[in-house]
Amino acid sequence: MTMARAVRVQSGLSGRVDWTYVAAVAGLIIVGSLAMLSAASTTSFYSSILQKHFIALTLGIVLFTLTLAFNYQVFQDQSKFVYATAIIIVAATLILGRISRGQRSWIHLFGFSFQPAEMARTLVILALADFLDRRARRIGDLSTILLGLAICAPVMLLVLKQPDFSTTLTFVPAIFGMMFAAGADLFQLAAIFGFGGVAISVPLIYTICQVRYPLAAAHSLPGMILATSRMGWATLAAIGIFCGIGFLAWRVASWMRVQIRPAAFAAIPIMLSAALLSGIVVQHALKGYQRNRFVAWIAPQSDAQGASYNVIQSQIALGSGGMWGKGLFSGTQSQLGFLPERHTDFVFANLGEEMGFWGTSLILGLYMILLWRIVAAARQARDRYGYLVCAGLASTIAFQLVLNVGMCIGLMPVAGVPLPLVSYGGSSLLVTLWTLGIVANIYARRYALL
Repeated sequence: MTMARAVRVQSGLSGRVDWTYVAAVAGLIIVGSLAMLSAASTTSFYSSILQKHFIALTLGIVLFTLTLAFNYQVFQDQSKFVYATAIIIVAATLILGRISRGQRSWIHLFGFSFQPAEMARTLVILALADFLDRRARRIGDLSTILLGLAICAPVMLLVLKQPDFSTTLTFVPAIFGMMFAAGADLFQLAAIFGFGGVAISVPLIYTICQVRYPLAAAHSLPGMILATSRMGWATLAAIGIFCGIGFLAWRVASWMRVQIRPAAFAAIPIMLSAALLSGIVVQHALKGYQRNRFVAWIAPQSDAQGASYNVIQSQIALGSGGMWGKGLFSGTQSQLGFLPERHTDFVFANLGEEMGFWGTSLILGLYMILLWRIVAAARQARDRYGYLVCAGLASTIAFQLVLNVGMCIGLMPVAGVPLPLVSYGGSSLLVTLWTLGIVANIYARRYALL
């Protein structure tokens, strides 16, 4: 490409930038910086937070601009290298990372901390998009879904090994969203991801029974449910019930002459039984702090000074903000230190207290604009690969938004998932701006001549 040609292409790209999208990103960064300045102002390491935040912000803006400048299709051309990089950085974390809060999730270099799993998630999205693009003609086959999951599984297992369950969980909506957008069979997706949902819900059901029915008799329903966790007669009885329901459904369908393959009636009890056994394994593998998060969600008043303290203080902060808020640097829950993690995981509660209902509505409105423009970039992408990448990134951001806001208001269990562009965190901010730069590049190159 000649110099004149390069200048014309760069000029063409700048003329096709989605400025509404850029404005939404800038708005979230500004509000996030203000919230961070206010929430962290009473901490003893305030100057260090400021320094790291603005360094990460500067590097993120540079990375966003550079990503916008080159052709995103290089990620598809180098998909094997991209995938290998994802595995290497999460594997290196298990060797070189330092343990913090029981997790080996961070690598410390030159006074800065970086969480490789954040970057690995985006790399997996880029690699999976290439795979689904190449399997476009066989997207309806079950083998395509299974191979796609097999591609993501090694990275997810390495992240889970750290152990970082919250970050591992953020891979799931991206995978589901991309496969759905690619045109995978909806029944197959529902069956496979439903299996995972049932397996994860089993520990939650056990926790509900333990908290709300601590003295349940052995012959009562809560008592029998808790008995299944011991892999005894109750577990075998539950599996027998699943099989009986499947057989009864098959007989009813045969009597009504419904044209459904008998294998479907056998698959459902098998999957439910496997999900139950997997859930029991998860139940025994849960750490104490992870179980406490379930308790804080189900029965927050049962341990108001312990597991539920963060959620209760978050709800108090949001409620006390009223319509207009108390003003920046004037929130009592945050400034007096009652609200924990107020500049990271619970930054939305700090925003609600200091900016009120209208401030939080502004934040949510900016996120809606951001997601709308990512969807627009997906619909106008020049190729299927760009479309799938946007689908994965939109699913991830939407999930993080719902999970973070939901846990602040008590509708979701507490998880260490940051609010994109708003929560303090150098690696999160840096990686988020990089991924958003990829979306901006896909939109700018929506015309095939660039």
